[in-house]
Amino acid sequence: MSEPVLPNSTTPEHPSGWYRVWLPRTALVTLVAVTVVYGSVWVFGSTSGFLLTLVLSAFISFALLPAVEVLARRGWRRGPATGVVMLGAALIALVFFVAMMQVAIGEVIKLVGEIPGYLETVADWLNETFNLEIDVESLVSEVTADQARIEGLATNAVGGILGFANTAVGFVFQILTISLFVFYILADLPRLRGAILRRFTAAQQHHIDTVTSITIDKVGGYVYSRLLLAGASAIFHVIVFSLIGLPYALALSLWVGLVSQFIPTVGTYIAGALPVLIALLEDPIDAVWVVIAIVVYQQIENYALSPRVTANTMNLHPAVAFGSVIVGGALLGGVGALLALPAAATIAALIQTYFDSNEIVSSGKFEDPDAYDARMRAKAQEKASRRTSGRRKRTTTLDSGNADET
Repeated sequence: MSEPVLPNSTTPEHPSGWYRVWLPRTALVTLVAVTVVYGSVWVFGSTSGFLLTLVLSAFISFALLPAVEVLARRGWRRGPATGVVMLGAALIALVFFVAMMQVAIGEVIKLVGEIPGYLETVADWLNETFNLEIDVESLVSEVTADQARIEGLATNAVGGILGFANTAVGFVFQILTISLFVFYILADLPRLRGAILRRFTAAQQHHIDTVTSITIDKVGGYVYSRLLLAGASAIFHVIVFSLIGLPYALALSLWVGLVSQFIPTVGTYIAGALPVLIALLEDPIDAVWVVIAIVVYQQIENYALSPRVTANTMNLHPAVAFGSVIVGGALLGGVGALLALPAAATIAALIQTYFDSNEIVSSGKFEDPDAYDARMRAKAQEKASRRTSGRRKRTTTLDSGNADET
């Protein structure tokens, strides 16, 4: 009788030396991954300036492209059309730069030479307005005693300016590089587009064209809408500054118009600080009028001009716009903050294009946005009707009083 065969309870052993196969592979993959990561970081760090140049060139190209297309449709060759548009943009930038240099150099020279007079004027105004007892003569004598030190500081500042001028060669080279890229992109855009699209299928080409069109529309619309608002701001402020008698009225109005529009979020405060400071040095009362003018125009722009001009170009929630500026500034500094708004508007437009819009589910905790808008419109109409009825009642009362007197 054969004995029963017991089941084999021993655990099968792993093939001997398995780690000799997998360990080298794991080490090789890890080494390749680390090399790729560090290599990518090194390449990005080494070419970050060049990549930023490309981003700026693309942004400027998208901004100037509508003007080039207008000239091309009228029979211009793309090369001359691009040259004319770039020359116009360069002239605008040059006029702004010269105007700002005139303000800066003139005010620095004037400030260094007339500091005692400014201090005396400010001290007299403080004494008369707030009943203070500032000793003007001792204050002026102290400043006059330090006049030699002030002149030495001014001389050092001039030397620093000359030293900075020596480094301007690199800046000029950067401008020329960006201009060259912009010219080639705009002048040879059809051929460049064809060379890129040939590598993709028809469906992919459609998506690329959609993304490119939305980007061009948003960037171009952003730049031209901001230029329009900057022009309106400059016209308003040059009239007000001229009536106030502020020096450098044209240059300061250009500063306020361009800086307030193209520096996001804080541009209005930066733009208004310079004319307020110059007006304060001339006459403190003029500074008050400048502040009033800037505040009044800001309200006109916010409620009358900006909604109509930017309705189809920058449809962004204020929180999204503010957050995009912070992110752009953290990534690329001032350039990133400048490019943040058109980039955010492009992303929002792409989301609206490629993602379906669904109905909002009603909630007991949150009010439906359409219902909220309708309620706000009804409240505004109710207030307007109340004001109209109040005017009618006052008019009727005045007419009745005039009839009784007659």
